[in-house]
Formats: sequence, C-alpha cells, structure tokens
Amino acid sequence: MSLRQLIKYALSLPPRQAAGKGWRLARRLLAACRDQTLGYFRSTYGEPMKDAAEIESRVAEIPARLIKPLSAAIAVLSGHYLDHRFDLLGSGWVKVEHGMHCPGFEGVAYPPGPGAPRVSAGNRRRARMIRRLIDRQYRRIDWQLDFKSGYRWSERRAAGAILYGHAPAADVKVPWELSRLQHLPHLAWAFILAKAGEKGFQAAETYRAEFRNQVLDFLAANPPRFGVNWSCPMDIAIRAANLCLAVDLFRRHGARFDDAFLAEFGAALRAHGRHIAANLEWHVEHRANHYLADVCGLLFVAATLPRRPETDIWLAFAVRQLIGEVERQFTPDGGNFEASTAYHRLSAEMAIYATAFVLGLPAKRTAALAAYDHRLWPHRPPLEPAPVAMHPVPGGGVSPFPAWYFERLERMVEFTIHATKPDGHVVQIGDHDSGRFFKPCPVFNRKDEDGWDEDHLDHRSLAAAAAGLFRRADWQDFAGDRMAAETALVEGLAGGVRIAAAVSPLAAEGRRVETAAAAAPPTDGREIVICLAEDAILAGLKAIAYPDFGLFIWRGRRFFLSLRCGPVGQNGNGGHAHNDQLAMELQIDGEDWLADPGSYVYTPAPKLRNAYRSVLAHAAPRDATREPARLDLGLFRLEDRTRAACVHFDEQRFHGIHFGFGAAVHRVVEIGDARITVRDTFEPGIGAGERLTITSAASLRGAFDLKLAFSPGYGKLRVKKPPNRVFSASAWPRRR
Repeated sequence: MSLRQLIKYALSLPPRQAAGKGWRLARRLLAACRDQTLGYFRSTYGEPMKDAAEIESRVAEIPARLIKPLSAAIAVLSGHYLDHRFDLLGSGWVKVEHGMHCPGFEGVAYPPGPGAPRVSAGNRRRARMIRRLIDRQYRRIDWQLDFKSGYRWSERRAAGAILYGHAPAADVKVPWELSRLQHLPHLAWAFILAKAGEKGFQAAETYRAEFRNQVLDFLAANPPRFGVNWSCPMDIAIRAANLCLAVDLFRRHGARFDDAFLAEFGAALRAHGRHIAANLEWHVEHRANHYLADVCGLLFVAATLPRRPETDIWLAFAVRQLIGEVERQFTPDGGNFEASTAYHRLSAEMAIYATAFVLGLPAKRTAALAAYDHRLWPHRPPLEPAPVAMHPVPGGGVSPFPAWYFERLERMVEFTIHATKPDGHVVQIGDHDSGRFFKPCPVFNRKDEDGWDEDHLDHRSLAAAAAGLFRRADWQDFAGDRMAAETALVEGLAGGVRIAAAVSPLAAEGRRVETAAAAAPPTDGREIVICLAEDAILAGLKAIAYPDFGLFIWRGRRFFLSLRCGPVGQNGNGGHAHNDQLAMELQIDGEDWLADPGSYVYTPAPKLRNAYRSVLAHAAPRDATREPARLDLGLFRLEDRTRAACVHFDEQRFHGIHFGFGAAVHRVVEIGDARITVRDTFEPGIGAGERLTITSAASLRGAFDLKLAFSPGYGKLRVKKPPNRVFSASAWPRRR
C-alpha cells in the first residue's frame, strides 16, 4: 500500500481505530529496526535437533496404483523440478537460479542479482555447515527472486523490514509462492512411482536426493527471521505443513535420511513453529485466511515434532483456534466470509486437512489437549486453560470438534460443487490468487512444447480431499478417479476415521428467498433478452441459493447462470471483494457467454488490480463509469457501500438490489420459454425503454462492453504481452 493510500485509508477510519492501527505499524517498524541492528550479527538458527529421529509419521502408505492416474503429469513436473524449473503465478516454466536474466513483467525487467546468496554475518557459519551437507553437483535456487520481473529481495535484511508493493512490477508473491515448497510432495509421488517401476521416471533415489538437497538449500539461504521468505507468517505456515507432509510421504514409502539432515530438518520445523506462534496474523475484527493458515501450519508442526511442553501448547492453541475460525470464517450456508470462491477453496482446504490431522492423532498426542499448561503461551490471542472439550464423532469415537463443525465442513464442499460450472470450472467471484494449502493432485493440461499448464479453476480436489474424511460417495464421483490419491491421503491422515454424512446434498437446492419488505422494482430501465437456441437447454434446471455468501445459481446439464448479491466479506473490510454486486455469469453448452475476468495481479500493477476489481470488468448494472464502492482506499479494502440484498429468488426469477450509486439499483432476471430476460432499473428510472435482443455470446459481451482479458489464475492472461522495458542498474535505486 502506497503512502497516499495509507493516508486515505486512515482518514476513512474512526479516529480511535486509525490511531490503533498507526501505533501497531510504528511498533512493527521499531521491532524491525531492532532485529536488523541487533540480529544481524547473531545466529538466528536453532541448534540441530538431537531427538529428530522422533519426528512422527502421520500419513498411511498410499498404493502406487492410486497415484498412477497422475503419472504422466508427475513425470513431467518432477523432471522440471529436478532442473529447478518452476511455473508459478503466470511465470511460465523458468529455470530459477542466481544471476539469471528474468523475462520481465508488464514492460519492466530488473537486472540480474548476485551469483550466490549472502546471508547476515551472524548466520554465515551455520549456513556454510548446512550447505556442506548438500551434494556437490547440486546447483542453488535463488529463493529471494521474483523470477518474473527480476526484482530481488535481500536475505540479509530482517524479515520485519522487508518492503513490497514499492517497486514497479515487482511481485512479492512469486518468491513467497516458491517458498511454500508445495512441489516437494510431487517429488515424493515421483519417488513412489519410480519405486513401483512406472515408466517415464528416473531412479527413485534421484527424487529422494533432490528433496533432501532442496530442503538444505532453502535452509542455508533463508536463515530464520531474515529475508522475504520469513516476512509473511501465512507462507511460513504453508511451507511448514508441506515440509511435514513431504518428508512423511518419503519416509512412509521407504526413503531413508541421514541423521545430520534430520537434525537440521527438525531444527527448521521448530524454528517455523516458534516464528508462527510469535507472529500470528490475528486481529480482533479483521483476520481471515492468513490467520487460518497460521493456525493450520502450527498444528502440523506441533503434531509432527516430538511431544514436549512447547509443542503441547502449540497443539492445544491450534485446535481451539481452528474450531473458532471455522465458525467465524465460514457462513452457516457453507460459503467463506471473504466473498471469493478461490479463497473459499483455499480456506476450506486448510480446514479439511487440519481436521483430518487432528482426528488421526494417536492417544498419546490427544492427551496433550487435556493436560497442557496454558501459562506457557505468551502470545495473543490468549490460550484458555485445559482441557479442550471432547465431543462424539458422527459414526463413532470422540474428538474436539462439535457436531455443527462437521456440518459446516460438509456445506463448504457442497458450495464448491454447486459453484462449479458444467465445464468443470468454478465460477470466479472476488479475488483469485491461485493459493492452495496442499497440491497433491494438481490439474495440469498439455499447453505446448514448453510443458503443462496448471488449471486453477478446477476445484475438484477439494471434494477429493473431503471424501477421505466423510462418507460421501457422490463427492468421489464428482472428483473422479484421477484424484483418488488425495482421498487416500486424507483418509490416512485421519487414521481411517470417516464421518457419517449430516447434510443433504440438496440442502442448497430449491431454496427460495423472499424478503418481507420487498418492493416491486420499477418497470422501466434497460432490458436484455437472451434468446436460446432451444428450450431443451433449460431442461432439468435447479435453483441453488447461498444467501449468506451472496451467490444465486440456476444450473442444469447444459446451462449455468449465477448472480452475485451479498456482503463484501471480512466483516465489512472487503479485502478480496470486487465491485461485482448483481453481476452475472452465464455458460451454455460449455461456452462462457459471460465470465468474471478474475483478478490477474495484486501489488505489482495497482492500476490493473483496480481494473479487475472495477464494476466495468463485470456484467453488472452500471451508471456510466461510476464505481458503486471506492477503489482508492487500498488494494485490499472495499467498503460495503452497496448494501446488496436478494429480494426474491426461485426457480424462474431473481430480484436483487444495491445502493452503491446512491439511489436503489434493481436487477431482475427471469428464465423461461427458451429465453433469459435481464432488466436493470434505477430509482428514479434512467435509460427507460432501451431493449436489446441477444443471440450470441459475442453480442452479449458487447452489450456489457466487457474488454478486459480473461485471467484464469493469478498472473495469467489469455493474450500476448507487450515487450519489456529493461531498467539499467543505475536507473533504479539500490534494491533492498
């Protein structure tokens, strides 16, 4: 956020709230200065872990036959990873190394960085010791680099002093995404398939050695509390969970690691846990997926490390907070409270995996929930005294999760299934940053001779994961055989516990909405009549409502129409919402007639960020070029000026209203007789008498003047990009 945006944001807040935020910012900056000054000459690594052999296993053995449907993609992906080539956030497949020339982003490319990492003075000795454990032929990865723009952060700068959003085109999410290490479980899949003799793979030992080398390389180049990869607790937590999962998969399937590696690995997990606990992204009002990730990552670390008083309080805290955040961050109808279908998948994924992990804990670990010492927890929010209450599990047994909790999890999955269009892609509502917790069964499609392209709009993996936790054969059918390995993975984490279904698959279907105080909309205004080729397109249509989230759907085998109408999310902060109230998406016979264009990017291009948030990017009612909510309060804030509400919804008709332009704005959509009628009216009426008849997708997009390129995932566009303008070293200030 720029200084100008900070000032505007501060002025928009009540004085007391603005003062509180200013004080917290000042404290954070002072702490960063302290860490940079005092910590530079001290080692921030913990001592190698003497009891690392006690690192516990949580996964069950997964038969290679369940992974085999992924073998073609895993063979290609693991080959890229062996060569240190990564395709993240729209980068394309790029070999990431020190001193590399980067392609640039939106016309900007920075000059190459140093040929090797340069850690702080106090950490050099330990970093050298770690690096000596790496095989000699291994080439280092540059973990601090945005390998799209070429901008590089410094591993010598204290994490709290790291800046981002200040340099044109530089995207901090790129090194953060790489540092999540979500590719390491894919190396474990390659190891398992190679051991089973599957064609297209190198020797199994190759993948074990690469995993070991990449972990040690990361640890040597990223001392705790220094550099860009220790600046965001959420990414640290996701990295920790993926380290736990990957090493467990390798070891469960026969890989052996030396004591020196395990000692450093254990020390790294402990450092991750301590950093997460000390830097929780908690706020009394505005906490969201970042905090949920912190909690879930801490949970994985706590239950993977040997049981100690410290890990006991981490486990108890994480379990308590997981229950509270699921209730807080997911609405009663199952939707996520951030007004985004992509963030819904991310947060639901975290909840599913963390729940399975807790259910699968052995008795000696669950005993900690009854006997921890809450006085050892020094952070905010406070930890309640023991014990954690236990509840019956549907289908047998006990757990810390109450009955409503499992019902909420089920509804999360139902939401994603209903929000998936007939072509298998989810409808895009709000922000989409391609974020995941785990990616055991990513969907990759053959793109060109360069390799495979990840499909970020295919969210079937959530149903596959949840099918390992719930007795829902319909979810397995929805996910398909290709994702059977993910179902088996979650079932193993849960120790074989399967929850009896509590929610009807039809819970959101056929749901009617009727507001008692509803007034009839004005009859004038703009009317669009969409003529369908035949009435059979509407056969078997179902009405599906998620009023708490704000999504209303008609869907059939050949038809999908959704309308966005609801809160901006995050308790009114709107950090991941767009100006999309009353916007439509329409798909007919697998073709998108209207589609939300996505998000594209965040901080590297603020103008583009706002262009994709704008009402002009959506098939929504418009008042010339006015925005129904301000876009200048910061890239991650959208006021709830619209106060959108659904007035009526049933099998044939939707009526929604918002107040973003001052006077009421109505949209009525009616379905029937091989046609869709869309009527937009304002109070007092404007545009009276305008009527359009539409017979094609192109003419419908033209009627809404939709010009932005479609973004199917963060950093990705379906158009060619302009050539880059290269900054010389002297033209840009010294990089931090």
